[in-house]
Amino acid sequence: MPLLSEAWLDRHVGMNYYISDCEGIGGRVKQSLEDFIVEEVLIDGQVVPTSLTQKPMPKINNKPGPWTWMIIEKRGIDAITLLLILSRKLGVNTRDISFGGLKDTIAITSQIVSVRGVSLGGIPSDFGRNIKVLNAVGMDRAFTIKDIWGNEFTIRVRGINESRRDNIACIINQVMERGLPAYYGYQRFGLKRPNSHIIGKYIILGKFEEAISELLAHAYPMEPPRIREVREFIARTEDYTKALELIPKGYRYYPERAVLRHLSSNPRDFANAIRRLPQELLTIYVEAYQSYIFNLVLSERIGKNLPINTAVPGDMVVLLDEHGLPTRHMIHVTETMVDKVNELVKRGRAVPVAHMVGHSMKPLPGLQGDIELEILRREGVDPSMFRVKSIPRLSIRGGYRPLFVKPLIFNVDGSGSDLTLVFRLPRGNYATVFLRELMKSMKPETDYT
Repeated sequence: MPLLSEAWLDRHVGMNYYISDCEGIGGRVKQSLEDFIVEEVLIDGQVVPTSLTQKPMPKINNKPGPWTWMIIEKRGIDAITLLLILSRKLGVNTRDISFGGLKDTIAITSQIVSVRGVSLGGIPSDFGRNIKVLNAVGMDRAFTIKDIWGNEFTIRVRGINESRRDNIACIINQVMERGLPAYYGYQRFGLKRPNSHIIGKYIILGKFEEAISELLAHAYPMEPPRIREVREFIARTEDYTKALELIPKGYRYYPERAVLRHLSSNPRDFANAIRRLPQELLTIYVEAYQSYIFNLVLSERIGKNLPINTAVPGDMVVLLDEHGLPTRHMIHVTETMVDKVNELVKRGRAVPVAHMVGHSMKPLPGLQGDIELEILRREGVDPSMFRVKSIPRLSIRGGYRPLFVKPLIFNVDGSGSDLTLVFRLPRGNYATVFLRELMKSMKPETDYT
C-alpha cells in the first residue's frame, strides 16, 4: 500500500502520499540561506552560477536589440518582490521584465532576468544587499522559460536522525525505480501562508469577498504575532482604514496594502479591490489552484496503486525532446499499444501525463480520466470556470504535466547529523518534493523554513 502522509501541510496542498515507503531521516532545511542554493540551468546545459559555488559564467553573446539580460543573485527574496524592486529601480513597467521561472524565496538563487528599454549602462551592479547583478549582456529578445532546462540544487539538511542514515540509499533507490511524483511543492502555495490556491479557487468561483477575506483576514500560525493580530483585527472589525495604518509597509505586504487602500474608500467593492493586484500575482493565485488540483489527481492515482512511471490504457503520454523535456506530441494510450509506449517511457523518450485543468480540458475515457473527473466533482468546479469572465486576462486554457520525474543526482554526502545533496531537476519541478521523500517531516511548515 502507498505510504500516506500524516503532515497537515502535505494534505492541505494535495500531496497525500509518498512514493517511497522507507522511514524518513528527519532533519531541517533552510536553517540559513546558504543551506539552500538554486542555480538556473540553461537549455544548453550551462549553469547560471551564484557567487557561492564559483562556477564559470555562462557564455552568452551580446546581440543588438532592446533587451538586456541580467544574471541576478538574490538572497531571501520572492519573485513578486524581485519584480517590483526591479520595476521601481529601473523605471520600467513590470510587463517589460521577464524571467524563465520562479525561484525559492528562502534561499540563495541565481537566474537570468531580462528587461526591455534599459541599456547596459543603466544597469546598476546591485539593487540593495539582497539583489546583485553578476553580469549583463545586450539581447534582441526576452528571456523565457524555453531558455531553461531546469535548476541545480545544493542543499544541506541539518539534524537528520543518524540512526536512519542507511535509509537514504533505500529512499533514493525507490524514488529512482518508481519515479519522483511531479507534485507542485510547498513554495507554490506558501509555507507561512499556504493559501495561494485557496485565493485562486475563490477567484475562479467569482467569490471575491471570500478571496479578499482569505488574503487579508485569515491568520496562519507561522506568521509573526503582530501580523496575526492585524489579520484578526480585520476579521473582527472590517475596519480597512485602520488596518492600512497597522499593516507594515514594504514589499512583503504589498498585496494587502494595495487591497486595503481600495477598500478604505470602497468598503464593499471586493471585485475591483482584487483588480488592484498585479496581474502576475493574480495569475499565481489562479495557477496555484490549478496546481492543487493536479496534486490531488496525482495523489489519487498513487493511492489507487496505479503506477506513475508507466502508462496504463486510457493515459495520455507526451513525447520528450533531446533534452528530456516535454514536446507537444501526445499519444492516447490504448490496450494494443501500451507495451510499445512503455518501451518509449523506459528509454526516457516519453512520459505519462495528467491534465492541468483549464477551460479547454477534455478528460478522456479510462482510469486517469475517471480520477480527474472525480477530483473536479469533489472540488465543485468545472473546467469551463477557468474561463474567468469577470477578469478575462486570468483565463487558463489548461494543458498537461508529467506524472513523474527522475532527479539527476551528482552528490550525496554527509557526516554526523548533516546531509548535503547536489542534484538537478527539469524546469517546473521542486527540490522540496525530493526532500519530502527523504525527510518525511511531520511538520513541513517548520522544517522547511
